[in-house]
Amino acid sequence: MSRMTAVRRTRTVAAASLIAAAAFSLTACGGDTATGAKGDPSPAATPVHPGGTPTADPGGSGKAAEAKAGNASEGSSSARRCTSDHLGAAWSTFEGGPDMDYDGQQTARVVLTNTGTSGCTLAGFPGVQLQTAHGSTWDLRRSSKKPASVRLDAGGKAVFDITFLASTREDDRKFAPHQVVITPPNERRDLVLDWPYGGALLDQSGATRPGTFVGPVTTTE
Repeated sequence: MSRMTAVRRTRTVAAASLIAAAAFSLTACGGDTATGAKGDPSPAATPVHPGGTPTADPGGSGKAAEAKAGNASEGSSSARRCTSDHLGAAWSTFEGGPDMDYDGQQTARVVLTNTGTSGCTLAGFPGVQLQTAHGSTWDLRRSSKKPASVRLDAGGKAVFDITFLASTREDDRKFAPHQVVITPPNERRDLVLDWPYGGALLDQSGATRPGTFVGPVTTTE
């Protein structure tokens, strides 16, 4: 065999080796790409329901509770909607509660607790109806605050405020709450709490801009 023939064969073998190596490299890269994880789809927006007609289903605990914001978070979430069957309601002990002898605007805070075993989402305003011991009712208007989606872990808590004006004068038109019927956002079943603060509210149930209204569900405590 001539020296020229040996050189040609050596070059041919080397070229074949390079082609094989390149093919292996492309196959390996393609395998890595095929196993990449796919992202979760973005959750759809949850419509806000104005609150159903109260059915006086006693779902509230009737006990005061101290809400903590650490187990709730605002923002979009893929968790299922919180339902009345897995929500508990209680009055907050935040700042000691309202003073019914005060003639200015103040708030009573309600704590909603996820009693289920998995996370869920609340979004919007609760429906709130005040009821007297004699059967009179007052469906509260909503505040102008913009609601946000709130995700609750199992055992997590969210809050909403009932802003009101107490009746402090003898000649006031009065509304004395006995029970508060709460319809969680997007639900039909109600949670019922006794009104624990006594006294009476200034009755503005027929007003277009009353000083008594309900705010959205939030994590703020």
